[in-house]
Amino acid sequence: MKTILTALLLFIFIGFFDEELYAQPANPAPAMTAAVELYNRKSFPEAAAAFEAVLKTEPQNGRAWYLLGMSRHSLGQWEPAIAAFEKNVAIVGNPIAMYNIACGYAHLNKPDKAFEWLEKSLNNGAAYTVDLDKDSDLESLRKDARFAKMRELAEHQKYPCKYSPEARQFDFWVGEWDVFNPAGQKAGTNSVQLFSDGCGILENWTSAVAGDGKSINFYDPGTGKWYQSWIGTGGGALRYAGNFRDGAMRFEGETISGGQKTLQKLTFTKIDENTVRQLFEASNDDGKTWSITYDLKYVRKK
Repeated sequence: MKTILTALLLFIFIGFFDEELYAQPANPAPAMTAAVELYNRKSFPEAAAAFEAVLKTEPQNGRAWYLLGMSRHSLGQWEPAIAAFEKNVAIVGNPIAMYNIACGYAHLNKPDKAFEWLEKSLNNGAAYTVDLDKDSDLESLRKDARFAKMRELAEHQKYPCKYSPEARQFDFWVGEWDVFNPAGQKAGTNSVQLFSDGCGILENWTSAVAGDGKSINFYDPGTGKWYQSWIGTGGGALRYAGNFRDGAMRFEGETISGGQKTLQKLTFTKIDENTVRQLFEASNDDGKTWSITYDLKYVRKK
């Protein structure tokens, strides 16, 4: 609960997500403001009484229900706290209130209800805020086999790209590479890195002759496609969309220069753990014929 208390205080001070999570009027009444001040001073008995008074005239004030639950929880009043949090959930579906209900049931030694609400909270967004391993409210649950499953669920919800098979399809390109043309001459080097917990791939290309460039690559689960956006020293931008199929990452795009449209194909093929082929192809006749513009061999640096 300590981590949730800290997060909540931040919400209170800056008004973040008040409308969505707490359903409080835009201009709170003086009684509500006074109750929040009591809560911020950790005067929990007085705060609980103040929120109860507010709710007599504002029964749909989700924030008041939430802070009433927090006040009661801080006083060890587990069942009354759960009742207040349930009111907040009914009004706004607040995942942090769901999590705190789970904490209350953990204190009441009702593990089935605790895990029911814990799973519900994680599936509704609480995973981004909570730390299951550090919250003392959950101590009674840690030896239960279900706790490990909840930890795994939280990890998957917080870092979805790490566990998405589609988002991992292009990992074979990640690494430090020397790059060669078909004649065996060094064309450049490429440092390809994961970022944002595996949700994106950043390319850092350096030519052996002159110039450099970067691309951002990512999988969009909404469209089911991979995307690459490239910009280099020469100022030419390239945008591709594609999929991993038949053992290769296959992008397609187009450029327009001087009124002439050129179709582009960019294909990455994993040869082995330390070798990748990058093939660029272009068509000036709407795909009837294709010519190879670049055919590059990546060799992983040792």
